[in-house]
Amino acid sequence: MYYLEQHKFFNDRLTIFKKEASKNYYGRCWIDGKAKEKSSKTPYLKKAKTILYAWYRDQEYKLNNDLPVHDLQFNKLFKEYIAFRKKNKKSAYTKNIDIIFNASFKKYFHNRKINSISKKIIMGYIQTRVDDYKKKNKKEIAYATIVQDLMMISGFMNWCFDANHREKKISISKKWINEVIGTKANKDTTRTYFTIAEYDKLLKISRQRIIASEKSDTRLRREILHQFIIFMVHSGLRTGEAYALKWKDVTFIDKKITINSKKHCVLNVSGKTGNRTVYTYFGAYFALKKIQELTTEAATGVANTGIFKQKFRRGLNDLLEASNLKTHQFGQRVLHRDSKSFRSTYISWGVIRGDNVRAIADNCGTSPKIIQDFYTKYIEIKNFKTQLTEISNVKRLHMNGA
Repeated sequence: MYYLEQHKFFNDRLTIFKKEASKNYYGRCWIDGKAKEKSSKTPYLKKAKTILYAWYRDQEYKLNNDLPVHDLQFNKLFKEYIAFRKKNKKSAYTKNIDIIFNASFKKYFHNRKINSISKKIIMGYIQTRVDDYKKKNKKEIAYATIVQDLMMISGFMNWCFDANHREKKISISKKWINEVIGTKANKDTTRTYFTIAEYDKLLKISRQRIIASEKSDTRLRREILHQFIIFMVHSGLRTGEAYALKWKDVTFIDKKITINSKKHCVLNVSGKTGNRTVYTYFGAYFALKKIQELTTEAATGVANTGIFKQKFRRGLNDLLEASNLKTHQFGQRVLHRDSKSFRSTYISWGVIRGDNVRAIADNCGTSPKIIQDFYTKYIEIKNFKTQLTEISNVKRLHMNGA
């Protein structure tokens, strides 16, 4: 390389030089077999030496203490991250990360250096994601989709920091979304649920729509959506977990207890918290049996076939609007319902019944704290009327003078 002026230091391991393109001095050294270069941002040699000496010693310190000295590219590291997850955390969530990386992250972040990733750059990604989605799909992207993207980036950045690829930890916040696109996209849908009366109404309208269907394929889609709703409310699965479920993951249980039968399903579920066994209520049993009757592949026993081959976003939205259940007023807030509300319904009903919260959490692949902090916040006090007014043995204890 041609320098206008150069000076050697530290046994020729550090070169301080000037080049035609700038009036400032630069430093150049070789660390761990690779060249590193830094501008002193000053045209004065004495000041440049002070700055670049400190920089060189810092690089040596990092090398000697096994700290990151080379800023690797985002895409290269993300591929290593995916490989790490596939080896240690085999789940549907890992597959989703791989999909989103190739569909969105890869193009935007490309060869950006991992230590250059800042709040400004991530907010730029949010804006690009929103614009590209609207251009391609002619509608606004779901708030939950952007949140999912951010959580995936956050997990990756934490891994980079823990693996010494990144010098500073970055705390990614969902509030950044509102800074980019405003609060309109932030629709609270994740923990809203249906009351029993609303659930009955939803199924009633669903059945009416099925009967009114003029085309056989429309009737089939609506019937499977109907059974999907029943299955979700009686299983507590996440939407992604349900879509990933295959017939081989289902065990139908039909235990004979005296003259009655206790029917339920045992599911082998793969989700963002890993693999787990899920025990359903009876409704899930009958919903899956009905789908078996409706789908040829399921009836012939193709174990590797997915149970729900289609997503019901549009059909469910139309049904919710037809039932006047798309939104729900809670105090001053307007809550929006979607497919995630069925999992919330399963959890909320369990809490209202007084079921063991730990058992609900384990079955749903979450924690008791999450249930207590989030899923119960929209349950009104009137739902606990029975538990609060019918405490067993109270009357007898008072009568006995206890």
